[in-house]
Amino acid sequence: MPLTSIATDNDVLAISWFFAVPADSVWAGFDDREVLSHWLGRAIEVNVSAGGALVVDHGEGYLSRSVITEADRPQRLSMTWEFPDEPDSRVTITFHSEDAGTRMDFAHHDLGDLMNSYGPGWITHLTYLEAAVNGAPVPLSQFWPVHATLETLYAGARR
Repeated sequence: MPLTSIATDNDVLAISWFFAVPADSVWAGFDDREVLSHWLGRAIEVNVSAGGALVVDHGEGYLSRSVITEADRPQRLSMTWEFPDEPDSRVTITFHSEDAGTRMDFAHHDLGDLMNSYGPGWITHLTYLEAAVNGAPVPLSQFWPVHATLETLYAGARR
């Protein structure tokens, strides 16, 4: 797993991840309906341009809704993050081309008390994103078992 770093500070979860594909391929994980559905949930609305919306069904009627506040393909993406029964937050992502692929710096801001639950959740989703952009999506039926394993590892590392 090319997770290169994870940090929490001032209500921000920051994750750095390396992908062995070009930045455009990683960006496709956000604006290509099929790729997005392999890692985040069933894409309902996909308009990854400033002012556009990203709506994803995570199952059982749980929809995340995001408004794109900045889209500079394939370098930077910023959006709001709205999830049922949670305070609104925001996500910023920067993509850095490197010789062997792309480093993605992912930050989820304004998490407050949700910080520890979002850590293993995003790590699981980004594991799925990596598989999807490498052309070998992991079956979504395995999401919760993978999440449970990563949640246990994450909790152990945070002690």
